[in-house]
Amino acid sequence: MDDREQEQVATSMLGFQGFVVVGVDIEESPTHREPGKRILVVLLEDVRKYHRCPRCGKKHREASFQESAPRRSRDTSQGDFVTFVEITPMRVRCCGGLRVEAFPWEDPFGHRMTRRFTERIAALCRKSTVQSVAKMAGLAWWTVSKVDEESTRLALGGDRPGLDGLRWIGVDEVSRNGGRIYFTIVTDLLRGRVVWVGDGKGERPLAEFFAALGEKGCHKIRGAVCDLAAGFLKAIAASIPRAEVVLDRFHIMKWTNDALKAIRRRFFGAAPKGALGRELKVQQWLFLSARENLRHGDKLRLNRLCQLNQPLYQAYILKEELRAILHHPWRYMGAMLRNLMAWALAVRQTAHGELIKVAERLLSHADKVMAGFTAPVKLGFVEAINGKIAMIRRESRGIANPGHFRPRRQLIIGPTKKSPHFRRAHFNRQFDF
Repeated sequence: MDDREQEQVATSMLGFQGFVVVGVDIEESPTHREPGKRILVVLLEDVRKYHRCPRCGKKHREASFQESAPRRSRDTSQGDFVTFVEITPMRVRCCGGLRVEAFPWEDPFGHRMTRRFTERIAALCRKSTVQSVAKMAGLAWWTVSKVDEESTRLALGGDRPGLDGLRWIGVDEVSRNGGRIYFTIVTDLLRGRVVWVGDGKGERPLAEFFAALGEKGCHKIRGAVCDLAAGFLKAIAASIPRAEVVLDRFHIMKWTNDALKAIRRRFFGAAPKGALGRELKVQQWLFLSARENLRHGDKLRLNRLCQLNQPLYQAYILKEELRAILHHPWRYMGAMLRNLMAWALAVRQTAHGELIKVAERLLSHADKVMAGFTAPVKLGFVEAINGKIAMIRRESRGIANPGHFRPRRQLIIGPTKKSPHFRRAHFNRQFDF
């Protein structure tokens, strides 16, 4: 193979069609992050017969002049070498001034990187944290974060969600970092997708969603699934007063489990610290788990411990009875309401004030509880998002901008619209630098 054929093979392998590799240099790393490390610099020459404007993309046969200094862009590593591509660009007169030409293999976001290196950064950010990717690639974390943010917005095809055809919506508030920064998530329950991510919690972000939906869109909504937060109920009553409000079973059991935790703390808060106290203490995970999910030995252990404390066992039985009522496939809502009222009456005859509050809350919103059995939607989808959000929260270590976290969350949970320029394969592959 002669030198000309070797150049063509190298150019094809590197993906620089229209350019010729005229040389390869090995230099010392110019950055302070990797002192003493050597880098590989691939020298390119443009053999195309045109120059492209970076703003409008128009091709020009002639250029005004060549830049005095070469331009160097980070590329994927070749072997153990951190690789850069170096070329001296031309300036073209277009769009009202002299502009440095654009190359097809350059990063579309304006970073000094090649397109394929940017795609690999974005792909790894889908699988790992920003800090880990920055350390792996030898880049600053804010550079990796910026690439991830721009690629996420490109994948979403814009920030405007698709709000057409909404009939049943789910509303929930989630925390970005454990309690200080909140987002309000609105989902389309019939199509199973996220349609709105608003900043903050309560009435204001939900009112902004209804304003973006418009009067005609609000008129088409038949129901909303949410918890009984006062801000949500106020915004729903103001914008979609005729819609049916549904209380999902997850929040009902969450109230009940919180009440059981309080009862358990009340009984065992003053328990002896010795072996006797440890022996009599009921572990929380046993107390809150679904009974059918426990192993036989755990069931026997829970029964033995609860029998030593009858009030605690009584609270546990009431919790299981409510769970059975909520998971039964009721055909007649009257029978379901009678069982719910019977459960509330049994709770009122106990001394557990924590459970009595739950019973009174359920009876005051019995219509919203029963609506969950007749609504033509899956109620669990609203809370299933929280698991994905927890995953995104772990992956987003190194993201300091909450505005970046919002589109990233919307992309992983389910984008509303895909850009034609977005190629999913680039975001599902794993790469080495």
